[in-house]
Formats: sequence, structure tokens, C-alpha cells
Amino acid sequence: MAAAEEGKADGKMAAADEGKAEGTMAAAEEGKAEGASYPDRSTPPILEVALGKDFVDIPSNADESPAWLLLVGVMSGGLRFHRFGVARSGRISGRSGDTLQIFHDLKKRQGCSRSARAAMASDGRSLCLLQRVEKAQTEALQLQLPAEEELPAEVLLPPLDPSMRGRCVPISADGHIWAVSASYCSATSFRLVLQRLVIQEEEGVAGQHWEQVGGPFIQHCKVELSHPMWSPDLLQGYAVLPGQGPDGGTLILLSLGNRLFFTFNCSAPNSGWTKVTHTSKDKYYVPILGRGVYAQESNAVYMVGKNVIYAYKLKLGHEETSLKLDPPVEICFPSVTRNTAHSFLTHLGRGVMCCVWICVGLPCWLDHLHAIITTFHLGPEPSDLKLLHSTSRQVDMLLPMKHLDEFEFCFLQHHFPGGPPSPYVKPHMDKHLLFIICEAGSQSFIYKTSLMDLIPRLGIAPPLKPHYIVHGDDDGQRHFFLTSSELCAVSFLKDGMHVLNLDTRRQDFDHLARRPVSPFDPFVMVIQVGRATLALTETLHVYRQSHLIRPTGSTSWVRCVADRSQLLDRKVKLSGYVVVSDDSFIVCDTVTCSCLRFDLNAKQWHVVMPWAPLGECLPRDMSRYSFLNGRCVFVDGFIYTCSRNGLAAYELLSENHCVYLKDPIFFPFSWKSEDWQSERMCLDYAGKDVSSGAILFWVVQGLQIKSRPLKNQLWITAVQVKTEKTSSKSMKPVGIKHVVSATRLIDQEKTIDQKEVISTRCCAVSF
Repeated sequence: MAAAEEGKADGKMAAADEGKAEGTMAAAEEGKAEGASYPDRSTPPILEVALGKDFVDIPSNADESPAWLLLVGVMSGGLRFHRFGVARSGRISGRSGDTLQIFHDLKKRQGCSRSARAAMASDGRSLCLLQRVEKAQTEALQLQLPAEEELPAEVLLPPLDPSMRGRCVPISADGHIWAVSASYCSATSFRLVLQRLVIQEEEGVAGQHWEQVGGPFIQHCKVELSHPMWSPDLLQGYAVLPGQGPDGGTLILLSLGNRLFFTFNCSAPNSGWTKVTHTSKDKYYVPILGRGVYAQESNAVYMVGKNVIYAYKLKLGHEETSLKLDPPVEICFPSVTRNTAHSFLTHLGRGVMCCVWICVGLPCWLDHLHAIITTFHLGPEPSDLKLLHSTSRQVDMLLPMKHLDEFEFCFLQHHFPGGPPSPYVKPHMDKHLLFIICEAGSQSFIYKTSLMDLIPRLGIAPPLKPHYIVHGDDDGQRHFFLTSSELCAVSFLKDGMHVLNLDTRRQDFDHLARRPVSPFDPFVMVIQVGRATLALTETLHVYRQSHLIRPTGSTSWVRCVADRSQLLDRKVKLSGYVVVSDDSFIVCDTVTCSCLRFDLNAKQWHVVMPWAPLGECLPRDMSRYSFLNGRCVFVDGFIYTCSRNGLAAYELLSENHCVYLKDPIFFPFSWKSEDWQSERMCLDYAGKDVSSGAILFWVVQGLQIKSRPLKNQLWITAVQVKTEKTSSKSMKPVGIKHVVSATRLIDQEKTIDQKEVISTRCCAVSF
């Protein structure tokens, strides 16, 4: 399992360093010395694969049906295609030491170089090949992939325009085949040229031809080829990013020399190329060598160089129109000989990635070579790679080699024996990352876990270490709320706001976040409603967070003048809240056991009434209709909240400009929950099951262990609520079951007594 593999290196990872630094992030320590904000890269996670050493970690009941065929392109006197299969489980077909199947031989044409690049067409039925020929031109060829027991066919494509100078690479993106080249204009500038293959079936054009997309892009920049990994070409590699464009279109990410990255929006070809910015020092960045692969599971671009897999996590810039890159995460394979390994990887789908290393340092290289083939399962974080299957194969050359420089591993592509795959379906759990907040005295401890961490593993899982620690000089509570990729903490008693960036792991404090609130009427709740952040006082006065022009990024709190005619002139004791739309929320007062709704547009409070059918009297006991605990979730017409030993669901109805709550539906947990108390439970929405429509929730329960000083238990569960449609078109919950659950210990400071942990709250974040 990925979590287990990650656990081997936990002592070396940044998360472990955080505990040693008493909550100061490892990234911050690196930032002091290097100016970087990314986690410590000095000791990357390690995965053990080796030539002749097989490894399998696949459940016995996994789906072993054939899913993918992979083509390995190797040049030695000519281009030879080898092929092997991978099952849905990630198991590689064949036996260790077998010779890879020879799929096709492409004889070296006169004038062609030894290099070739390939891209799979969107239908998975053909491969576009580009080879360099005499006079620095590029020849294009299509290899049609037939059905079983038929031979592939070679079809010449129209030649590329002579303006395509330098290294030229084919790219399959947005349903088209593209070709891009990069060449130097001078010692201080270069240019990019992009062409698209137009075929008759697409646009009714007679024949096939390459058309130039936009004009040549010229960039002035000093280019230094100093990194030992880099190839001598200006164009290093690329990756295709579906769904990452501003309009949800496909981006092409291009990697050039001197650590330069550019993106091209296939949906807006006239917009040209956009430069990608770095969030840290340039020296931490490595090029994408050849074809990098994008994985939606972790929202990262992976590529392999020698014995290291690099993963770039993607995120939008401040304007949300351009990409920004943190330095890559590194996953090392120490048993792969760095100087003699040629490697490529590909993302197969269904969370499975495959990497092939071809070793050229063995004495038998004159006759044949050896390959290490490995499959992984991807987790929500770039470094979460679970090793599934690793095995070795023999690779026969087309022609005997006299020198090792005659060999080149050209590409690794995959296709589907049963036709093209169905569109990618996002995993059931939309929010894989979970941040759990525990408060003790003047400190708040934030722990990070993920869905992969909950999967049963061998041995005992190590205690969760604080991901962040928020310090304070008062004993008042804080309220945490999530906005974009930032986790914000507001004290109920004092000015200021802590801002924890979940992308960069930077921790700041906004001293100017002041509010005109009397100490006799402090903040008691902070709520994110649509794009607005609202704070409530004990007398239900509402304040809205306002962003200041100067200093940039600072905030203040402005009071909303609201209609309070339906409120009593008294203090309230709020037990929970729920956001029901982008402009309204409901809070629960435990003193009167009543619920109140605030309309942000009308700036008015309303009483939420219990529902009674026509002709029936309202029940006298109101408490069972209006108890909300902590942060509740509104999904498909129902409010979900934690109750003792389970969940409760209230249907929310609107009639004659009034809002009503129906009788609660209780769903007790059938698993371990005897000592669970609703005031120590927390809930968050995690997504929907794409096939059944069931709702997924995170549920966290804090349990103290009296026999273990300085330790507390967290029972973390992902639950699935089955629903059915009602006559009012809401989705009524009808059953509940747990998807996965685990018990984790949490570490605290030795100076803090376990009895001081006064609350446990959580929020889930996905990237």
C-alpha cells in the first residue's frame, strides 16, 4: 500500500520533521535557509525495485482481467516495437525473465536519425511517429494498430513545414495530433512553432495536412544547458493536462531548457503560450524529460529521470488563469543503476501507473538488454505511490549493437485491446485529504491524514504528528474555516487571524484583522457562506470579513445591519450551524432548542419552525427537531449532523416564504461507537458515489485513553449514506454503512495534559 510505503520513510519526510520542530513546518525551516516553501526534499521517499527481484502486492480477489497493452519503442539500427499487457489489478502479464513480445519492426529509412518520438491518437487505434531526416527536416509516419492477429500498417503522413526546426515532438491532446518544435533564434532568444494534423474526417478538408496554429512564439531569455540530466535539445519534454484550462479545456505543458515551462490552451489556440511561474528557487526544478504524464488522482505531473520519479503538483496562479509549480517531489529507486538506466512511464488509468527501466550496463548488452517493469497505484498526494507489481523482462534488439550509443529508448505508449476506454470517472471520494483540528488551552493542533492512510496496513500505524500548531496567548477558543486553499483561524476573544496555506504550507498571522466588537459580546462562530466569511457574536450580531486595499491581503470585520425583529434580546448559546445556500445559513441555540436562519441578501433573521402536517398541532417538545452539532452538512434537501453513536438527518422544507424542519432520521453506527459523544464528534462532506449517488462523509470521533498519558485516539471513518428520491425531489437517506475506518493516536506536547483537549473538529480538502 502507498500509505505503508510512505510509512517507511515517515521519519525522513517533512511530516516527521514537523514534530521535531514543535509545529514549525519543515518547509519553513527550508525557507529560512533556501527561500523555499516546499517540503524538505533532502530525503525523498524510497521504493525498492531491482533487476531480477520480483515484487507483488495485489489482493487475491483483485480484478485480473486484461485492461491495457503497452508499446515499448527501442531504437537499435531500426525502431522495434515490443508489447506487454497489464491487468486491471496492475499485474504485469508473463513471467519474470521472459522475452518481451516483438510487435513490429520499422526499418531505418535512409537519411533518418536514430531518434523517434511517438504519440497515441485519441481513438487508440494508431500511433503518430516523427523521425529526423536529412537537411534537418522531420518525417511523419502513422502506424495503424490492428485488431488481434492482424499486422500493423505503416502510412506516410504529409511532411511537416520546414519552419519546424530543432527537435520536433508529436503530442496527442484534445482529440488531435499536434507537433511542436523549439529552436534558438540567437544566444538570448528562442522560438516555438506549433502545428496540428488536419484529417479529412474532422473538417471536410481534402486529404491530410499540417496547419500552423498561431504564429511563431519568440521569447527572449538566456539559455544555459548546465544541468547534467538535461538533453542537448532546447525542447526537453511535455505533458498533457486535460481539464486544467481556464474554461475546463486541455493544456499542453512544455518543458524547455534553463528550467522554463510554458502552457498552451488547446481550446483557445489564438491565446498563444503562457509562461509558468515557479514558487521557489530555480535550482530545485528539473525538466520534464520526454513525455510526462498527468494523473487526475493526485493532480500532479509525473516523469522519470534515471532512477528517480519526479512529480510536479499543479495549482493555479493568483489570477487563476496561469499555472504555478512548486519544486517536484522525488521518489527514489536506489536499486536501479542510475548511469545505465533508460526510462519512461505512462498513466494507464484507474489509478494505475507503469514505469519501464531498460538497463544497458550489463555484459550481455551486445545480444540483448534487460528491463524492469513496475506498476504503481496512485494516492491523493504525489508521493503516495503504492508498489503493485515489479518484474524483469528480456529485450531483444532489432540489430546487434557495436556501441551503447547506438541504443535509444524512444517511447512508452499504451492502448486498449477492447477499444478506447470510457471517460475518466473521478474516484468516489472527492475529498481525500482530511485536516483534523484539536484544541488544548491556548494552542490548536492540526493533524493531516488521507484516505490512503486509513487503508489497513501491516504493523501499527505511527501516531499522527501535528501538521501545524497555532499558538496563542489566551485560553479562548478559535474557529477554523476553509477558503480556497487556506485554512484560517479566528480567535473568539482577540484581534488577528492565522492563515495556513495548504498548498505552500506557509503559516502567517494577519495582525490587522480587527473587529469593532465589545469584549462583552465576543465572536462565537465564524461561517463561510458562498464567497462571504461571516462572524456571529453572542447576541447574534453578524460581521462580514472585508478585504483591505492597503496593506494588500489584510482583512477587517464590518458589521451587517440586519433585521432582528424575530430575535429575543438575549444572549444565545450556539451548538452548531449549517450553510444551506450561497446566501443563507442556519444556527442552533441550545438554550431555547430552536433554529434560526439568516438571509444574507435580505439581511434578516427568521425562525425555523418544526414541520407538522396540515391539521396537526406542533409538538411541545422542540429539542429533538432542532439540535445541530458543530459544522453540519446540507446535501440534496437534508441537513446531516452528528448524534450520539451515529448521524441524524433533517429534511429542510420551504413553504409560503417559511422554512421548516421535519422529524429527524437517525442512523446509528453498527461498528465501534459505544463511547462516542456528539460533542466530541465532527462531520464533513467527502463526495458522492458516481454510480449509486450515495453520499460520502468523513466522521471523526475523539477518544481519550486514560491509561496512556499524552496520547489521544482519533477514530476516523468514511461513511456512505444511501439515498432515494422523494416526491419533493430531495434525496432521502435510507441507510448507512462505513467505507473504511481506522483508529489513530495523536501526539501532543509533553506539557499538555490529555484532559485539556477540549474539542475535535475537522475539515476535508481536495486538490
